[in-house]
Amino acid sequence: MAAPTYTLRPLERRIPNSSIEGGFRVHLLSRELQKLGLAAGDLVRLSNISGATGFAVAWPFTETNPGTKPIAKVTELWRDTYGFTLLEKVSIEKANQPWRTVDTVTVSLSDPSQPLGGYESPEELEDWAKYALVEIDMLFPGCTFEVQRRGAKHRTNPARIRLVIDNVEPAPDSSGPVYFELSKSKVSLINAPSIVKQPSQQSLVLHLASEGIGGLSEHIEAINYYLTCLSDPAFVLDDHHLIGPSSVLLHGPEGTGKSLLLERLGQCPWREVIKLDLDWLTAHSKAPSKAMSDVFDKARNSQPSLLIIDDLDKFLSKTEATCGRLKEELKKLEGSRVFVAAAARSIYDIDTSLRTPSAFKTELEIFPPNVKQREDILRQILGTKRNVPDVDYTVLAEKSHGFVGRDINKLCSLARNHRVQSTYQSLEAEKRSSFAEIVNGMEFVTQADFDAVIDEVQPTVLKDSVLEVPKVRWTDIAGVDHVRKILEAITVRPFKYPDLDTKFGGPQSRKGVLMYGPPGCAKTLIAQAVATESNQNFLAVKGSELIKMYVGESERAIRDVFRRARTAKPCIIFFDEIDSIGKSREKSQDSGLNVVTTLLNEMDGIEALKDVFIIGATNRPDILDSALIRTGRFDAHIHIGLPTPEARRQIFEIHTRKRPLAADVDLDFLASQTEGSSGADIKGLCAVAVEAAISDYEQNPEGQPEIRMSHFEQALEVHVPHTIKEEAARYENWRPGLSLSSE
Repeated sequence: MAAPTYTLRPLERRIPNSSIEGGFRVHLLSRELQKLGLAAGDLVRLSNISGATGFAVAWPFTETNPGTKPIAKVTELWRDTYGFTLLEKVSIEKANQPWRTVDTVTVSLSDPSQPLGGYESPEELEDWAKYALVEIDMLFPGCTFEVQRRGAKHRTNPARIRLVIDNVEPAPDSSGPVYFELSKSKVSLINAPSIVKQPSQQSLVLHLASEGIGGLSEHIEAINYYLTCLSDPAFVLDDHHLIGPSSVLLHGPEGTGKSLLLERLGQCPWREVIKLDLDWLTAHSKAPSKAMSDVFDKARNSQPSLLIIDDLDKFLSKTEATCGRLKEELKKLEGSRVFVAAAARSIYDIDTSLRTPSAFKTELEIFPPNVKQREDILRQILGTKRNVPDVDYTVLAEKSHGFVGRDINKLCSLARNHRVQSTYQSLEAEKRSSFAEIVNGMEFVTQADFDAVIDEVQPTVLKDSVLEVPKVRWTDIAGVDHVRKILEAITVRPFKYPDLDTKFGGPQSRKGVLMYGPPGCAKTLIAQAVATESNQNFLAVKGSELIKMYVGESERAIRDVFRRARTAKPCIIFFDEIDSIGKSREKSQDSGLNVVTTLLNEMDGIEALKDVFIIGATNRPDILDSALIRTGRFDAHIHIGLPTPEARRQIFEIHTRKRPLAADVDLDFLASQTEGSSGADIKGLCAVAVEAAISDYEQNPEGQPEIRMSHFEQALEVHVPHTIKEEAARYENWRPGLSLSSE
């Protein structure tokens, strides 16, 4: 009997993708484990139709609505290691291969320049690494794992540090996986830094090292100032509580470097480093308030000390009492040398009582990096000692818009893997024995490697939003050259040539463009073309979809649109049907008044931001609130009218260029016969002609598959333009304050 097949689905994890903890498990429903005769922890082998195989450890999971289709959840790490892809079908069976004990695991610090993270010696770190490795299902080179001290003595200071598995002997292969045996296997740390004697409390110098961190120089500078206030004797002033904060809250999108800053902050020479996280909260679930007070007491007794709370929003969501106690303890730190550093994805998920001078005094927002910061990140990741003469950092930074630090790190990893893999595949069999020597002697990575893999990286900030860069070019739109020049001057030029505004006396003031005109005249396509040609992110929103039935929901939706745009800048916000949310407050009900006010407030906030532009489109500009179309908001008004005869001919060309046109088709004649038609009308006419051609071909399949003039003539007979001449004229003559009504 053939083994059952399962569809591979992603397993979401809160730890880095490279983390090996639980990374080589296949998660199955309990009923599937029973069907396969498996128990949790059994070694299984997965195979696909192409013959690829991989080992994993069977593990149960529960699903609220499991459905009937058998699925198997695996991590991205497992898929990358064995070369499997999501949604492919695999068979799963119990593996006959035996477990093999590893002899030696060679590990290294992820950053050789970092200290040992609280461990007194490399030998102590190696000893604790053994206890971490014995908990791992199977070992593979290139993965990372976390080491921490265990036991009651180390509960408040586990000294967590992440190590990289560089080599495993014997190596895992098709004969079976390898695991760590505490009594037999050995650990070797190859890049431990020299141990420096801990300075006295009076001589402690707290300084966050910036080496290896790109794009966050301003944040590092700010944090170092706060640390100076804590550790420099010159700052012992009477008003010390007014000089520097004792707590800081980092917030920003996922992958921008919040956890990296917290980790690096923990490597400073504090007397005590204490980390509060969900694991700590679980361990103290019976009395979290008392446990938190004990932690703060310990920090006050070991000054200067550091308290780290990563994922503060998740930490606070577990129990209501936690927020109140945290606020009380933060207030007690006034004048102490205890520093509290926390991080959250969204500042709006943090209770407002914690965002006060008596709690988190300072909030540092981390935006996705701009082009210069992305270039800095690339240089920091690749380093100055690696052989990368072919890489154009500036061009690569421009191509990777929307990427955060995590994405750029993944890009560099993929490019390096591409370099190594392509080199290996190009070698003849007899030369592969010298592969390592060949790789070490060539360029570390080339521009071609980056070009080959850059499309494989989806920007993190775009994963949970509707942001996209639509592929619409100006060549796809006819008769809008005058519109193109205006839009590029407002939305593209400030982004590509920011120095021009400075040279001419100040920043560009126009941030909003209003396009108005009859329906079907390519207003949406024009907005998409601006985003595509300028290589900016694009957020398209229909005004009618923002109108919600519950009080406050529409306002919240508008604020969320602008928040996402700020997160993914450079970004263009396109409001289609903006009249739905921007009607004059004089004619609206109370709810409409609040919606317009929220929109105005958000647009006023745009003035202080760079690289965020707004385009609105409407068929009813006359009903918009007058405040929306004044200077500083939608101050550029562009009429998008019906196409001219030449433009109509171009539209016919666009919609027929990939179709088999007969030689008798006269596009000039068609353009002359469609006066008053919009681009959408002409597109519909072409569709009718194609349908007529298909009908004729079905009746005579021996004939030539082509669209003849007769088919267009049939379409013209039923063609009715949707905009009358008088209505088009009213749009052309409209000015703010005028009505489009025919009365």
